[in-house]
Amino acid sequence: MSENVSLSPHIVWTGRAMAGLFAVAAFSQIKLQTVERKHTLELADKTKRFTSTRVDPARRGSIFSRDGKPLAQDEDSFDLNVQFDKVPKSEAFFMALASASGIPASEFQTLSESGEKQRSWRQPMSAAQFAEVDNLKTEWRADGVSCARTGRRTYPLGEAASCLVGFVQEKKPILGLEKSQWSLLEGQNGFKSGLTDKHGAFLPTRLDKKSTDRKDGANVTITIDSDLQAVASQAIRQAVESNKAENGVALVMDPRTGDVLAMANWPSFAPNLPDGSEGDLKGNSGYNPSYMAQLEPGSTFKILTLAKGLDTGKVRMDDIIHCPGEYHPTPKTRIRCDNHHGNRAHGDVTPTTAISRSCNVAAATWALRVGRDDFMQYVRDLGLLSRSNLGVPQQAHGNFNYAEPSKILQLATVGFGQSITCTPVTLLGAFSMLANDGKSVTPRLIKKIGNVETTIAPSKPVIRPETASEVLSCMEAVIESDAGTGKELRIPGYRLGGKTGTAQKVGKGMKGYVSNFVGFVPADHPQAAILVMVNNPTGGKYYGATVAGPAFKRLAQEVIRRFRIPPSDPNAVLSHKSSGTIAQAETSSHQ
Repeated sequence: MSENVSLSPHIVWTGRAMAGLFAVAAFSQIKLQTVERKHTLELADKTKRFTSTRVDPARRGSIFSRDGKPLAQDEDSFDLNVQFDKVPKSEAFFMALASASGIPASEFQTLSESGEKQRSWRQPMSAAQFAEVDNLKTEWRADGVSCARTGRRTYPLGEAASCLVGFVQEKKPILGLEKSQWSLLEGQNGFKSGLTDKHGAFLPTRLDKKSTDRKDGANVTITIDSDLQAVASQAIRQAVESNKAENGVALVMDPRTGDVLAMANWPSFAPNLPDGSEGDLKGNSGYNPSYMAQLEPGSTFKILTLAKGLDTGKVRMDDIIHCPGEYHPTPKTRIRCDNHHGNRAHGDVTPTTAISRSCNVAAATWALRVGRDDFMQYVRDLGLLSRSNLGVPQQAHGNFNYAEPSKILQLATVGFGQSITCTPVTLLGAFSMLANDGKSVTPRLIKKIGNVETTIAPSKPVIRPETASEVLSCMEAVIESDAGTGKELRIPGYRLGGKTGTAQKVGKGMKGYVSNFVGFVPADHPQAAILVMVNNPTGGKYYGATVAGPAFKRLAQEVIRRFRIPPSDPNAVLSHKSSGTIAQAETSSHQ
């Protein structure tokens, strides 16, 4: 049963009145926010009452290693400056500023009472603290307070990666990735202008149309493994200093993708000084020979010459070449061998023994069999004369004199790594082809921009997979054969492949040698390609095995540890342990 309820006229009138008032208020607010918005902002701008203009600084992006370790990042610190003649002489103000900044109020009070004009503090602050200081400045009308990011960068790997990562000085990029990737890392500052509330917070509906949001810089992730980089830096430093060399590089690459896992060089420099201030090159140019140097590859190149000879059918694995110690490509020219034992003659050699003993005569013969046009096209296909596309500044390219009058002699010497130059990183990319089933490998350094993975360059066939496998077996003999030039670099239980190289620098103003060693870990289905080059050793040794070989071995041990590569012969590892020494492959991480 329903009841009829009637409302009194007074209640009806009151409800209508309230609805009318809400409508008027809503209309007034809409009018204020739209029609009169411009007029309101103009009045506020004239009186400066509750108006504010601020730059919202963008945060620069960081540089990370492939394993997530920071290689370059901004400090979370700010420069707080107080001009005491332009702030309230109030204990309450100083207490509020202390609460926001983390600096004791007594310090502000003492400086103010002593007549100090101004003082700056470099203070670690969170984004919330920074905002609180900014709001405090507006609320108290404290024009003498300013707070800005220091812009200082920190480099956790220090000199181990500084010539690659680069550094920033006085908010300007100096070299390396910091310089080449600056447009991505820098970001864009925001700008806000408009009305604020009494606490200094911007009113969203009162912002000037010129206001823009900040855009933080993108993070850049590179292919470097931080552990391998640190070990590579130590290894190449020891090689350079112990052999009194000019400089040196140590590179590790994933031969399937071209990812550069380590790129270390020495000399280097400290990007941050011990007192916390920014670094300085202090006479070091930041030179990174990994991609800036143009060096002859030397005897390591014989591996690539053999690969092309086998692939064209001009050379066979059962071929025998007689090495009397020297070779005459033309009647008036001569090439000499050096088997490191005083007697230059190697006698009869097969491709395997020629590589293991590093025979110049055999390599020159192979190159001449291939022919100049085919061989130089092969060199170009390997990318040896091109600039690498690593995303770093000042990348050099290889050189070859196509106008050389003595073309036969030139081709013969190219066969064993002379009369041609390339950068170390492109040379390692060329060698990586052998571990990639004969397909080209392009070195890559930039792994991700933000969350977007960069593409791996497509591969193209350079030689047949069967040829690549045959050449890898020859490289294994360099280390595993008792007659091999790299026999001292063995790691018990593991099959390694490698090739020594010793190039004598010739030409105007050039002297000395480039000692190098290239190799794979393991020899079968390699997981890493390693190249060590030491430029102009003057300590009495210059052969690649003795100068660059120890650094190669140390890096091979670290690769085994880092990637948990199982031994091919566990019994050999056990036997080595029981002999009273511990395998360096297991202890290298503690050295």
